[in-house]
Amino acid sequence: MAQSLYHRDGIGRKDLEQIRRRFTLIQRERLRRIEMELLPTQQSFIELLPLLFHINHPMLPGFVNTQTPAGIPGFVPGKRLLQIAKSISRSFEYKKRARRRYNIQGLYLMGSIGSVAHTAGSDFDVWLCHDPALRPYAVEGLRSKATRIEAWAKSLALEVHIFVMNVETFRQGERESLSHESSGTTQRRLLLEEFYRTGVLLAGRYPLWWLVPPEEEANYQAYADTLLHKRFVDPLDCIDFGGLETVSPDEFFGAAHWQLFKGIESPYKTILKLLLTEAYSQEYPDVRWLCQEAKRAIYEGEENPDELDPYVLLYRRLEQYLTSRRERQRLELARRCFYFKSGQKLSRCRNQPELRWQQKLIQRLTEEWHWRPQEIELLDAREQWKIDRVLEERNTLVRELNHSFRLLTDFARAYADQSSIDPEELSLLGRKLYTAMERRPGKIDSINPGISRNLQEERLSLHYVAGREGSAPAWYLYLGEVSSTQARVSTPMKSAPGLIELLTWCHLNGIIRYATRVTRHPADCPVAEGELRSLLAALNSIYPDGIAGDVPIDQLAEQPYALACTLFVNIGKDPMDRLSKLGKQLTSDRSDPLSFGSAHASLVAGIEQLVTTSWGETLVYTHQREPGLLNALLLYLRLLKRRPAELTSIPQITAHSFSSVRASGIARRLETLFNAVAEAFSGNDDGCRYLLQLGDELHLIEEQGGEFTATPIGGEVELDQLLSQPRTGFAPLVIDPMALRDTPLPAIYAENQRNAIQLFYYNRRTTTELYLLDEQGALFQQRLPSTDEHFLLMQQQRFLNDILLTRNLQARNPAHRLLLDAPKFYLLDRDREGRYTAQAKAAPRHRLSDDYLELRLICDSIDLARTPHFLVCGEREFSSVEYGARLYAA
Repeated sequence: MAQSLYHRDGIGRKDLEQIRRRFTLIQRERLRRIEMELLPTQQSFIELLPLLFHINHPMLPGFVNTQTPAGIPGFVPGKRLLQIAKSISRSFEYKKRARRRYNIQGLYLMGSIGSVAHTAGSDFDVWLCHDPALRPYAVEGLRSKATRIEAWAKSLALEVHIFVMNVETFRQGERESLSHESSGTTQRRLLLEEFYRTGVLLAGRYPLWWLVPPEEEANYQAYADTLLHKRFVDPLDCIDFGGLETVSPDEFFGAAHWQLFKGIESPYKTILKLLLTEAYSQEYPDVRWLCQEAKRAIYEGEENPDELDPYVLLYRRLEQYLTSRRERQRLELARRCFYFKSGQKLSRCRNQPELRWQQKLIQRLTEEWHWRPQEIELLDAREQWKIDRVLEERNTLVRELNHSFRLLTDFARAYADQSSIDPEELSLLGRKLYTAMERRPGKIDSINPGISRNLQEERLSLHYVAGREGSAPAWYLYLGEVSSTQARVSTPMKSAPGLIELLTWCHLNGIIRYATRVTRHPADCPVAEGELRSLLAALNSIYPDGIAGDVPIDQLAEQPYALACTLFVNIGKDPMDRLSKLGKQLTSDRSDPLSFGSAHASLVAGIEQLVTTSWGETLVYTHQREPGLLNALLLYLRLLKRRPAELTSIPQITAHSFSSVRASGIARRLETLFNAVAEAFSGNDDGCRYLLQLGDELHLIEEQGGEFTATPIGGEVELDQLLSQPRTGFAPLVIDPMALRDTPLPAIYAENQRNAIQLFYYNRRTTTELYLLDEQGALFQQRLPSTDEHFLLMQQQRFLNDILLTRNLQARNPAHRLLLDAPKFYLLDRDREGRYTAQAKAAPRHRLSDDYLELRLICDSIDLARTPHFLVCGEREFSSVEYGARLYAA
């Protein structure tokens, strides 16, 4: 260990140079470690990177034009580097030129690279700092060059992100994207802390922060100004990114929020950073930054790169923090995350003649943790962990993420008065956690957030238990071959009221695949082998890629709505067999599965409804018998109603059924029904009513008070009463194509229009049936003796026009539209199959004959027994007051 250096007795140029040399040596060792882990071509990329930004040469990767900003101070390419450049382009010749100005101030690597956490798949984050005086077009040229160099790196199997930055605007707090691991918005100082801790200087100016002693961190800016103004250091040799004196609560919240958001998808990668942020938050606002501890160690003479490794420093802080809180389980989780982050598998390198430096370091730590060889072997086999071990680990990760969310919420509350933390961000993050991690009935939870690569089981057992008194039927899933006898003393892996929930859970989590052998119990299990295979094939077609992808967090700001809906009908149930056992006569030409045969029987014995929502959730709802069909419809309508207005198209519903000879017909009928109902309600701004028949009953689906309801209608009399009720607003009535086929109502309501009075008439031999729709869609029916069609229409037209005139005279707004819109007339006809059609008829324009005698009734109420009224016959007037009971005889 080198000698400790302090500046208590003043600043000395010799000491400053010694400190700079120490940092440089440590950086060189990290750079050497980086290159040790790379392929030769990748090593060449790292070595070439400074040269590519130092000059513009058309034969080198990344070239844009000769005007692109270039030149790095202090950079002089050596022979080896020039040979590498020449291997790329034989015609390359390096010409050393004197530069008046260097447009590139420095080039730095940051992140896990060169640390024990660096693996073959690690990304390279590069900070490219340019002269703040560059014009915007010049900066754009530099960005174009950086993009081309990134593309070249990709061809070498390197994931490189080059962030072009202006150090002056960075110091002033302007928001830039400076790391693919950060949100790029509210994390400037925390990102700077990571840069100081992990950054490696490739070429250019060294960070001035190196030369500010640990004890002067709180006074960073004043000390840095002294170094520069009193010429202890040359301003052209260093670059000042700023200090860490103050970090706002907003920035702390933003960092934790971002890490927690990422941790939901990849918990192992972010739990270490989450724990570090938690440790920092407990010290806030007087935080002991890790980069400052690293600096202190260097000032005190520490030269061992293992002890100064950024991730070792991180682990040591977490160990100290969690041990002080006596949180042993969380410490073990941190150790596992650290071990996995390193990418080392110690159990597989025991026979190596010599261990690499990462292996030696991790081995030393695991010995310190007293890990047994069996534990290490278990961790090294993580990619092949099966469901029981994965579930245990997932529960641990979920607890940790929920714990972090609670701490984040507490922090936001504690500093609410001192910050501009947006409560909506916290709310959206809570929803993200809820959708990803919360377990609840019917939800298909993802149990493998990057824990194992393969959860497939060779054998599974499905057990069906029929419902008994007071209990519903249920399905149980067991791992392996489990008989009915063994199931009585075994704990199932999962249970559900319906089979689809179990199969979907297995499919989306990769537990069941084509090679998985599934046995069904008991021997008389209602689901046959063929039906089971068909169900699994259907699920594979719905979700070919397994669990859905990530959902943007802003999408969680809206209520969840349906993206897709699939119906599985009559699983393990043959409705024809059930009806035959009940002795119901089914011979008839009625083929509608919802009201089948002469018994008008519904062939829907159960529905399992699979819904994918905009929140990324997969939900299964189990519905039984006829109420189940209505419940499934109402549920889907509720989810559809939440769709944003800009989404004009609605998802098409699919249905599957494999349990009977009529299965495909039943599935098609439900597909048609659900899509028709969804289309009716989604495509109508006026609201809607939908009438369908289930069994012997009619049901009216409508929206009332913001909720969808299904009202049963006993028969035609009750239906007529319902349709005749006055309405306060227009709502079209859509009649299911299979309902009321022997009545004129479907033809009538197919023509129904808002703000129109419509008269339909059907001529029988001796009578005429009238159907009158008012402007709100209420229906009045009347039967009259047959008469001349022209006379009938003239009579009705005069009657309706008089009503419109009277209403207009009494209306607040005399310019009522109805006064101009004449009543519309339609002739009802019936074809050979008994189906009604409506044909529009022109309103009569001829006058009535001269011998026509008009008879009118004038009154203020329809209760003629209690209200005075008049009969006007031609020109004579007869009053009920004068004639009393003899009025009509007069």
